[in-house]
Amino acid sequence: MRKDSWTKKRHAHVFAFLRVAMAPFFRIKYNYKAIPAPIKKGPCLIINNHQATMDPFFVAKSFRFPIYFFASDDLFNLKASPIINYLVRPIPKSKSLSDLNAVRTALKVFKEGGAVSIAPEGNRTLSGRLWEMNDSIAKLAKLSKVPLVIYNLRGGYGTDPRWGRSVRKGTKYTGSVQRIIYPEEYAKMSVAELFEAIKSGLDVDDTQSGERYKSRRRAEYIERALYICPVCGKVGSIHSKGARFECTECGMNAEYTEDLRISPPVCGYERIYEWYEWERREIAERVYNGEKISDDGIQFFESVKFKKKVKLGGSAVSMDRENLYITGGGRNYVYPLRDIFAVTAVGKKKFNFYCGGKTLQVKGGPRFCSVKYVHIFEGLKNIAENGADAQDAADGNKQNNGEEVGK
Repeated sequence: MRKDSWTKKRHAHVFAFLRVAMAPFFRIKYNYKAIPAPIKKGPCLIINNHQATMDPFFVAKSFRFPIYFFASDDLFNLKASPIINYLVRPIPKSKSLSDLNAVRTALKVFKEGGAVSIAPEGNRTLSGRLWEMNDSIAKLAKLSKVPLVIYNLRGGYGTDPRWGRSVRKGTKYTGSVQRIIYPEEYAKMSVAELFEAIKSGLDVDDTQSGERYKSRRRAEYIERALYICPVCGKVGSIHSKGARFECTECGMNAEYTEDLRISPPVCGYERIYEWYEWERREIAERVYNGEKISDDGIQFFESVKFKKKVKLGGSAVSMDRENLYITGGGRNYVYPLRDIFAVTAVGKKKFNFYCGGKTLQVKGGPRFCSVKYVHIFEGLKNIAENGADAQDAADGNKQNNGEEVGK
């Protein structure tokens, strides 16, 4: 094996050891069961829906060979990063950004006969349904020319929701291969057709399973996902405790049930993802129309890959339709949204934004909702694009009308 190869013999030994050593932990803490995969060796591209913190370990449990996982920047800022890199060598990938180096590395692994795994959403679900993703995963699959393995995790959102503070005891949590699409099959498919097959294969809704997930604190920190009250419209007024949550502004009160429902439904929203989709549109429209969203008690960092994060100062974050602001403690940073390439949620209470070639990070307190800033940024971008398309169409109609008159 060449010295510059990405795959190493030690990686197979590490995965074999972890597969056995971690099994009792998975079973006791998560009640997790991995179904053995029908594919026995690489090269292959494994893709999975992203439900819980331990997903890479859960996916790996189904396979009898080492897997090289795409991993976000934060993993490479840890003290243990050099050890992790030596033992399993994940592939660095910036969230929400196209990363040609990550693609090149993946192709290198395939060429060496290895398996690569990626969660195409690029982010762990907050709502319980698929995070938005683009067709780059279909393009990577076509470029790879290796079997595409679609892997489903079911029960992860009920067991360990991203917004929650505790693991729940569920009746069922499984991982299994949903479908394998071989190169000769997807070669006949367009990128759009393959992308639709991927989205369909990955989409899992735990609320439809009928399983129950028990915890006396099952609603706690739900405000990390639900940030607008549909009853009174207040932003940041949701507060959770135990199995219930309420609006501190209007008194709306509901339970998050063991079968992952909202009871009673709030303004018709019985599932978190229904509420979440409404507020995602609502927050962008409000900011576009002049509202400014803000939070206190934050910390602000620059994240440098493979190095310790640098604290920049500031104690408050806000966003309007033009800028993102970091203020407080004598600091006053202003970042025009037009200069920000992407904004992405990280972990439970952080978001990164990419500006001027830098990765900058806002970290909030325990109940901080980071995803609303992602929704504002993405929503404003969509409004601007749709507005431009509408204007182009209007201009085109005017031009056509003018040509007709001229004739």
